[in-house]
Amino acid sequence: MSWLHWALTWQFDPSVWLGCALALLVYPRLPGARRDRRALLWVLGVLVVLVSLESAIDVIGDSYLFSMHMGQHLLLSMVGPPLMIAGIPSAAVDALLRARVGNFVRVLVSPYFAGPAYFAVLVIWHWPPFFDYALYHPLVHVLQHLSFLGVGFLFWWAVLVHRPQERWNLTGLGEVAYLTVGALPAVVVGLTLALLPTPVYGFYLHRSIHLGMGALADQRLGGLLMFVFDNALMAAMAGWYLWRLFPADGSDEARLRVEP
Repeated sequence: MSWLHWALTWQFDPSVWLGCALALLVYPRLPGARRDRRALLWVLGVLVVLVSLESAIDVIGDSYLFSMHMGQHLLLSMVGPPLMIAGIPSAAVDALLRARVGNFVRVLVSPYFAGPAYFAVLVIWHWPPFFDYALYHPLVHVLQHLSFLGVGFLFWWAVLVHRPQERWNLTGLGEVAYLTVGALPAVVVGLTLALLPTPVYGFYLHRSIHLGMGALADQRLGGLLMFVFDNALMAAMAGWYLWRLFPADGSDEARLRVEP
């Protein structure tokens, strides 16, 4: 099958399309919403979620290649959520925190909860028995994807939403440490899968060959994809915070984050 065939392969899962449409329709009604950079980031984040769940990425990942499925999980946990969070207007964040659920939100986005939750969800779901079970049971598979999206929102909140008076707010060095923790799933899961001598996912054992790839090579590619992408992303973000702490011009004064 040609790349054009896969590029034109889309699904229509009403719940996904409706959810993404609602996310776009609700945004203009958020407090402080404007047609600016934040709105663009929100739209991009929603599109990432839509593409990961409805395009050929989902078809290939669900039927043929573990590596494509891993790519889908990275989009759901590490690309879509930070884009959408960066797109939330500051006034909307303040309104959420003042609402009745504000204190509950504060607990969920606390690094002491979000960091371990992010690690646990990414590691546990990639344990072979759970991973295979989800692929054979559609409702569990939906739960898996929702959990990746959910912990992605929790983890990236402390990195991208800064409120000095809030408990989740981290210092510059705290951000670096937090992002280092965020790279641990890639070491535990990604590096392990890349180094294992035999395939461990029974679901893909005789499927990847249909697209010209052996099961072991597919597994190793998926593991490397997670390891390289996750570490590159976390290192880039950590480098950004270190740069703000120690400016290149040699100034002794750390660069302070100021919420626009």
